[in-house]
Amino acid sequence: MEWIITSVIAVVVFILSAVFVLRTKRHDGGSVPGRFNFDGYKESELTQRGVFDKTKWH
Repeated sequence: MEWIITSVIAVVVFILSAVFVLRTKRHDGGSVPGRFNFDGYKESELTQRGVFDKTKWH
């Protein structure tokens, strides 16, 4: 009888540890604080790749 209780406790501990690990691995912790400069980010990414930005108006 005690092996049933021990196995149930082991399963519960395993599930709780798995939930804890999965929650800490998530990277979507919310929005980024401050303002995000999309144009600057896009320009730096295109410059690193050596691509010409055809979306500019000038």
